[in-house]
Amino acid sequence: MPSINHTTLSKSLNDTLNYVTDRYVDQLVLVFLIVGVIGFIGNAFTFLQPTLRWNTICIYSLCGSLVDVFNLFINLFPNYLHITEGNLIIAQSTGIMCKLKAFAIVFLPQLSMDLLILSMIDRYACTCALTSPMRYFRRLKMVPWLIGITVIVTCVISLYSPILNNFVDGMGCMSVYPILSSVFYVTVQGIITPAGMIVFILLTYRNVRRSRRRVVSKLISYKSILK
Repeated sequence: MPSINHTTLSKSLNDTLNYVTDRYVDQLVLVFLIVGVIGFIGNAFTFLQPTLRWNTICIYSLCGSLVDVFNLFINLFPNYLHITEGNLIIAQSTGIMCKLKAFAIVFLPQLSMDLLILSMIDRYACTCALTSPMRYFRRLKMVPWLIGITVIVTCVISLYSPILNNFVDGMGCMSVYPILSSVFYVTVQGIITPAGMIVFILLTYRNVRRSRRRVVSKLISYKSILK
């Protein structure tokens, strides 16, 4: 009798989870898409204000927000279209389509993070001395060059995804070297990218502290002169 009740409870719980998944979880994709678009509109409205539109940090941040919207529509929105498994296999029945999809899944999120790192580098340059070579990177004429270099570098470091993924008959688009794919993904997205962010955050913090100490020392010297 207890085993029957346990089986009935497990079946009821499984049915409930399947109902919630079919009814609500699938709708989260649409919610994320709407929230992402609203966030981009808010960022665009903010960063395109006359006082901010020529600020290099704002330009990089707006570009990163635009890439996030592309990522939502290209990588996330197709999941909301309820494509059947058979149609999905047909849509990715060529190696080229599979590799393009694999490249987009890695490239767009990585490009967004790299643009964020670029804005952190720009913020670090703001805290450098006026005579520092880093100040050169804050010039408006450097913005398209730096964005272009960032796109190229991101493209190169994302090439492992289309190389290691391919269409397999009967199984669909998948990684043919899953362990190697995991190693590349963890190394790039899990180690190198966060490490780059942390490095420039610490460098910026160091410069701010140095600048604060210089200001305090000048105030102390000025007060001693007045005495």
